[in-house]
Amino acid sequence: MRGPFAAFAARNFQLLWGGTLFSTTAFMTSFLLVPIVAYEITGSYTASGLALMGSGFSMLVLGPIGGVIADRYAKKPLVLLGQIIPALLMLGTGVLVVTDVITLWMLFLSSLLMGVGFALMGPARQAWMGELIPRPLMGSGVGLMQVSQNLALVLGPMLGSVLLIAFAFGSGQIYFLIAGCLLVALPLTTMLPNAAAVSATARRSVVRELESGFRYMWSSPRLRMLWAFWMVISICRFASQTLLPGFIERNFGVPASDTFLLYLVVGVVALIANVPLARMISGRLAWQLLIGFGAMTAMVFVLGAMTPSFLALMLVAILVGLATTGVMLVNQALIMSNSRPEYFGRVMSFVVLGFAAQSLLAPIWGVSADAIGDRETLVIVGLIVLSATAMLLLGWLRTRRLPLEPGTPAALAAAGPVSEPTPANGVTAERPKRSPRPVFVARLAPIVRSGSQKPHRATTASGP
Repeated sequence: MRGPFAAFAARNFQLLWGGTLFSTTAFMTSFLLVPIVAYEITGSYTASGLALMGSGFSMLVLGPIGGVIADRYAKKPLVLLGQIIPALLMLGTGVLVVTDVITLWMLFLSSLLMGVGFALMGPARQAWMGELIPRPLMGSGVGLMQVSQNLALVLGPMLGSVLLIAFAFGSGQIYFLIAGCLLVALPLTTMLPNAAAVSATARRSVVRELESGFRYMWSSPRLRMLWAFWMVISICRFASQTLLPGFIERNFGVPASDTFLLYLVVGVVALIANVPLARMISGRLAWQLLIGFGAMTAMVFVLGAMTPSFLALMLVAILVGLATTGVMLVNQALIMSNSRPEYFGRVMSFVVLGFAAQSLLAPIWGVSADAIGDRETLVIVGLIVLSATAMLLLGWLRTRRLPLEPGTPAALAAAGPVSEPTPANGVTAERPKRSPRPVFVARLAPIVRSGSQKPHRATTASGP
């Protein structure tokens, strides 16, 4: 319960973290299933991308609004609705797939409604965290919440792969599993307190709140740079999910449903990598890690395009697991730790736009693969990621000396506790202040220090 894992000492955070893991697992697995089912129905790369556009439309329109709602209203009802409605939707979609009634437009509609649930629930959970845990635990909470969401990207495909391989489950049965994950998250959410909404007098119009949130994010050089990189990575990362079902079938004669075998390899590697990464994002090398993982992501796209066999592609999937989990975990942790808590919902809603963009632009990769070839398209994607990583490197070199913004988890954790009253013979003892040390992501300082311990000396380190 120390260092990066200290927020687990708070019971409310345990419940929020667990509910986030189950519900986000369901959403991410559904987004992976859509191109597989679409390709099984039509045999077309383009159709796989078109089916994904449903979630993209809803997240694009409702994502920013969901952030405003999360920062203004009580979070618990939003999160509960974001679990119950998608659970019922996934049950219905599973029935349609199992009975072989599913069509492309039905899949599009299912994807559209799932995107609505994710756009409302994701920002609400992130904003709720700022109200459920003590401020000294905020740095740890931000990092661990990103670990939960990152694990969700891993566990869903892994579980689907195991069911597919060991029990011969089809896509329809996996939809039932998704609904089960959402239902498991419900009791965890109901046990959490319902934080009060912002008073009506303090609320501004949705447009003004949205404008305020975007101005806040864009005025910060770090947030602006991290968000732009996140958008590029999100769009390019989904190219592989759009193309893989057809890629393995056309090039290696492997059924499209065996894409879950690749997801299993990616998932195992990512699952193993999450614990050490949870510690590393709390250090001073977070930006360097992000840049390194970005370069590795570019490399695996090119390697994937060159693979001569399905076995070789599974070996490349080992690097994919490390690269994708690293770049997503570190990037999102940096974004949230450099944001003030009152903007958590809106900043998270802009992160959701990355998922919207990847779904909306998915048909581009399908059209490209149908027109010039799937291998050539993967090489193009790799070059785009490499260019974005180079721009991130230049931006970091220009901004690393800037001071941290006061009030962000990164600044709070870097400074440590400023003062804390400690009863001693009826006299309140104040701790000496410590000079803020710029860090790349929040590092949790000790919360309680006994009177016999000597306070750390004020230290100064190079800025980020």
